[in-house]
Amino acid sequence: MIRNEKELKTKLNQLISDSDFLRLQESFEKQSLFQLLGFGHRETMHSSFISWLLSPTSSLNLGTFPLKRFLYYISEENVSNAKTVIDFDLIESDSLQLEEMEVATEVSESAVDPETNQELRARFDLCLTNDLVKIIVENKVLARENKDQTETYTKILKQLDDSYTYELKVFLSPDATVKPKCPEFIQIDYQGLYDFVILPCLNHPKITTANKNILEEYIHNLRMVYKGVNKPMARVNDGLCVAIYDKYKDVLDEIFDAVKNETPEKRTVKTSSPIRKSNISWKELYSRLNEDEKNLEATYGGAVREAEIDLTSGKVLFEEKEYSSPSAAAIAAVNSVKGENYTERYNGYALWSIVYPNGDKKKLSDVRDDIAASLDQEEED
Repeated sequence: MIRNEKELKTKLNQLISDSDFLRLQESFEKQSLFQLLGFGHRETMHSSFISWLLSPTSSLNLGTFPLKRFLYYISEENVSNAKTVIDFDLIESDSLQLEEMEVATEVSESAVDPETNQELRARFDLCLTNDLVKIIVENKVLARENKDQTETYTKILKQLDDSYTYELKVFLSPDATVKPKCPEFIQIDYQGLYDFVILPCLNHPKITTANKNILEEYIHNLRMVYKGVNKPMARVNDGLCVAIYDKYKDVLDEIFDAVKNETPEKRTVKTSSPIRKSNISWKELYSRLNEDEKNLEATYGGAVREAEIDLTSGKVLFEEKEYSSPSAAAIAAVNSVKGENYTERYNGYALWSIVYPNGDKKKLSDVRDDIAASLDQEEED
């Protein structure tokens, strides 16, 4: 416990002079090599890096170690809690012939849908194959899933003349609320990729200094804020932060107690990409939502209001009445609190949040920005 101002200043001086604190501070101030090259959070860059990381024959020179850690993550510790026939014992038994696994990016495939006789096309961000195993990875960084994308990929895979013993479909995103529409996809995130694959490789006794530097640059890139919001792709400094807190608990608690009720509404954060302003239509937005994203919630004047989106028509159902847009429903929600004579317009994207089945919430405006980023990504591709 800090007893007086002098002791507080002494502790603060020790904190800001501590090597761990300076290392943490530096991580917020410097740019990664990937950012300097303009690749900060481009999906193709991340897919290429993951390909290098997982390939048993890459210059990383760790053999099947990274690939085994990746298989363990997607089979045992994935975000969606999906269970597969590939388990820890099978991974470590060497019977999967992982040393022969080939890892490729941007793999194109096509097939004819037997129900509609239409040609379906796919471009897998990552494709890992050997004689026994096939794993395709859909990687989403700044974007969301294109309409029915994972369902289309599943149809194509079923039509291909493949005879793999094990076939896995994986959906990778930094945002756990961005889910694949097809339930056959195993959901993972970049936090798990860091925890279960990258960090073990970084600490491997056979890692060379040059490759360690590459991994550290990529790790630094993961901790940079993306999409202009205060959220990194992965929390990579938690261990360092805990060590600093344990060492300076008294002075940090003093600071937290002083400011805990005065959190600034706007924070200036470093971002690896410009903030995207979205002007997409409501129809473009709701047509790209899935069943897990139809429930809305808003809090106004201390009252919580709930609504639901009809994903076919785009109507917003609030208190048994249909409204043509989120803003129209927002006015009704505000009126239900303020009274019918309250006529001020309200931005529905700012008022409503999507409530996911696991209880997570996300502002409709943020979801709109995600979809706008998806459209931008489609144009770049």
